[in-house]
Amino acid sequence: MQKKVDAKRLTTLAMLLTAAFILSWIELMVSLPMVVPGIKIGLANLAILFSIYYCGSRDTLGILCGRLVLNAILFGNAASLIYSVSGGLLSFAVMCIAKKILPDKMITVSIIGGVFHNIGQLAAAMVVLKTPMLIYYMPYLIIGGIAAGAFNGFVVKRILSCSFFSSKNITKIS
Repeated sequence: MQKKVDAKRLTTLAMLLTAAFILSWIELMVSLPMVVPGIKIGLANLAILFSIYYCGSRDTLGILCGRLVLNAILFGNAASLIYSVSGGLLSFAVMCIAKKILPDKMITVSIIGGVFHNIGQLAAAMVVLKTPMLIYYMPYLIIGGIAAGAFNGFVVKRILSCSFFSSKNITKIS
């Protein structure tokens, strides 16, 4: 028996994967000068956070994995893939847990995701580079994760509060 394809769901997921990928590319091309090297806004997390709230965690995991693979193939190398996967998957898992605990606190969930993304990447760097001294970089990464998470959470909260997403014609796909 053939399984029915949900065109709306498939289209939404493809658009979110495309948005996440394009936002990653934009951030790579237009790197903002930061006081501490390596800290980024994490624009692709706009699509991931949106997807967690709009599509659900299972579909978001597919979007995240697709973005990580595309970025590694087109822009990265093995090391960047290790760092991206470590930060992305840890951030995703923690945001899904935080959303269950704090369902109405999107900005807080995003901040937690930003902080844990940086923790995951730092842990991977410490293992790959065999340099435990990188732990001293943690306070700066936490501050960067809080700032980026707050920005992303605010933007996604505003997007989801738009009348377009709250209309009766648009329903969540999860």
